[in-house]
Amino acid sequence: MTRSGSTVLAALGPSPKIAILRGGGIGDFLSSTPSFRALARAVPGASVTLITTRWLAPLARRYPTIQRVLIAPPYPGVGDEDAPASGEVETFFAARRAERFDLALQWHGGGPNSNPFTLRLGARITAGFRGHDAPPLDYWLPYDHHQHEVLRYLDLLRLLGVEPDGLDMDLPVLEQDWAEARALAPPLDLDALRAGRYLGVSLGAGAPSRRWPPERYARVADALLDEFDLAGVALLGWERQRPDAERFLRATSRPGAVVDLVGRTSLGALVALLSQLGLLLANDSGPSHMAVALGTPAVIVYGSAHPLNWAPLLRAWHRPVASWTAPCRWFAPDGCEDRESVPCLEAVGVEEVLCAARQLLTLREQLGWRPSWPVGP
Repeated sequence: MTRSGSTVLAALGPSPKIAILRGGGIGDFLSSTPSFRALARAVPGASVTLITTRWLAPLARRYPTIQRVLIAPPYPGVGDEDAPASGEVETFFAARRAERFDLALQWHGGGPNSNPFTLRLGARITAGFRGHDAPPLDYWLPYDHHQHEVLRYLDLLRLLGVEPDGLDMDLPVLEQDWAEARALAPPLDLDALRAGRYLGVSLGAGAPSRRWPPERYARVADALLDEFDLAGVALLGWERQRPDAERFLRATSRPGAVVDLVGRTSLGALVALLSQLGLLLANDSGPSHMAVALGTPAVIVYGSAHPLNWAPLLRAWHRPVASWTAPCRWFAPDGCEDRESVPCLEAVGVEEVLCAARQLLTLREQLGWRPSWPVGP
């Protein structure tokens, strides 16, 4: 029997022009990478244009599965929220319609804003997701708040006849990333980094309701430094996370073992550092998704965002820790106030996180796991 989706794929032709709308944060983008890979394998002659935010564009440009990256104009619920210049939005859509895309994919939520945006691209075929308040596309799936994000986009592609090419997220490490990481020494000990002997701690997350208290991370890190052969703690984050970093530094009993890199890493340096850590402790945030995509062992604490949507699908080297029975878990979107003391975060204990971290560090020692650093100084 011929799947109806295969006829959609065949209708695109051998060298189709495909536009994909994908905004959000780092985790949102990385959850789409298995679908970018599947699409590239199924339609090797396709020219893929990603329409995204200014924040995500540098990350997206790393991927050979994306031939072009465009910044979405200011548009409600889609692009950066700056006021558009006169005629900017219309000029953008007129240019896209002139390109005559064969397929436009909406990978940006349930569609109340993103479906109208996608329709205005003027593609021959449109596909995406539809909530109750969104206009339909040519092909669409219901937007289910309780579906894992990686599987969501693979499901849409399968509707069109594209089969998955694995479930792993991926994140390329570029030569420039290594150069930017080397520039952090000292105080970073590069030999220890190459040996995977740093414990990474990333305290940030986009919402307070996803930030486990820094004092609890400090207690976990102190115990791991006492029990395992670790060179120290690499404290990671953007400059806006400086207050949480100061809380961590005040709480730790081993301040001399902490290399404070908060606000000091470029995107490239962060990618390289994450790829070399022996273990990362992190909230449900961009760095935790990056670590998973890089294959770095990670213990990830989940707050208001449901781990059913965001926890790693493959768990050999990744451990989600969460209060799975918090009553707000099944509300949509997140179901609780945006504050650090929400019940789902408060319920995650130090011992739970420490136990998961011990398991991974012990496995690493048993199996002789260590990261790979490129040859060179």
